[in-house]
Amino acid sequence: MQAGGPDSAAISEAPSSGSEESDCEPGPEADTDTALTEEWARELLIGSGVVGPQEVRVESRAGVAGALSRVLAVTVRYESDGERVALPLVVKLPPRDPFGRLFVAEAQFDTREILFYTELAPALNRLAEESLGPGQGLPIPKCVKAKLPDEIGGDSELVLEDVTSIGYDSADFAEGLTVERARAALYAAARLHALSLALREREGPLDQRFDFLFPCERAAAGYLRLVRRGLPQLEAFLRGRTDCIEEAAAVSALSARAPSLLGTLLRPAEPAPLAHADFWSGNLLFREKDGESECIALDWQMVSLGRPMDDVALLLLSSLTPEMRRAVGESLIEDYGDRLEAECKRLGATTSGVVVRKGLKPDWPRAALRALLLCAGSVDVALGDPRAEQRLLEAVKDLHAQGVLFLKPDTDA
Repeated sequence: MQAGGPDSAAISEAPSSGSEESDCEPGPEADTDTALTEEWARELLIGSGVVGPQEVRVESRAGVAGALSRVLAVTVRYESDGERVALPLVVKLPPRDPFGRLFVAEAQFDTREILFYTELAPALNRLAEESLGPGQGLPIPKCVKAKLPDEIGGDSELVLEDVTSIGYDSADFAEGLTVERARAALYAAARLHALSLALREREGPLDQRFDFLFPCERAAAGYLRLVRRGLPQLEAFLRGRTDCIEEAAAVSALSARAPSLLGTLLRPAEPAPLAHADFWSGNLLFREKDGESECIALDWQMVSLGRPMDDVALLLLSSLTPEMRRAVGESLIEDYGDRLEAECKRLGATTSGVVVRKGLKPDWPRAALRALLLCAGSVDVALGDPRAEQRLLEAVKDLHAQGVLFLKPDTDA
């Protein structure tokens, strides 16, 4: 039940839910990209405010070629004012494969993520600093350099700080998140949702100012591809088990009904905050500091207007073991709601916080079904891994028991 991949030196960019090509198997880069030269590094350093860098060199540490990008971990070493400095970075570049590059360009995945870091995140962080104080912005890596493509399919570049150098690391997907890490992730989501609600109250609907946000109609087309590929695979997996006959029949009926459900599943509800839209443990990094878990969110190619439960449900269904989800899922939703409402109050968006908090639990069936479709889109990644298979199986069983698999379009309700 995987959906995306991290922008860090803990590189394991798994298939992304944003692509119908998500069964692409990642592989290591043979060497660093030829564009990452000493001249490139010197320009980056000067652009970051380093005066007169000397003895500049670039060292490649790791790399992976995923469906949506090539992610390279590099260290830029230089000397400034007699001091030797090492700057660990993560560089995201378009795929080398022409078809993958065209897909990314047409869906604007690279453009959207670059504009998130260069336009949307700074606006949210300014609001956070004004209302909450320094260091209270989005829990994301610092953007060091960004370059938009000059033309469709052209080269883009996103350079981020490598937060693994300050103690963050990826979680073990098979083990599932601990309660503490799940709560830290949901608190990170609450910060995003609350800041975007507050900015909306100040400036109006966010898609009017930030027109690069992933539009519902484009998302619907991507989900339809996921449905057509993933649900038949999921049904076949269930039919291969003697204890899942009813669930297999429900998934079969869902496959036929799903195209008419997409509007219900994807339509934002007012007041509409931002949603990460691919919020699972593979797109998160964690560290423990002063006895507390901290979380940073990565991979913002699908950021969109949405509903908070979209991020919450995907995290709970994809990234917790079934036992953990059943034991603490409801309390984690309560914790998230408490944090969201408190953050909105601090940001001067009390009414929005109350409205959104009130709608969280009623929105679970819709958000959970959306999450299942995302997971089904990369079901082939789970198959063959006993623990991942079991997590997927138990999620389907639980959603079947809750009646989620029988959800109808709003117009049919």
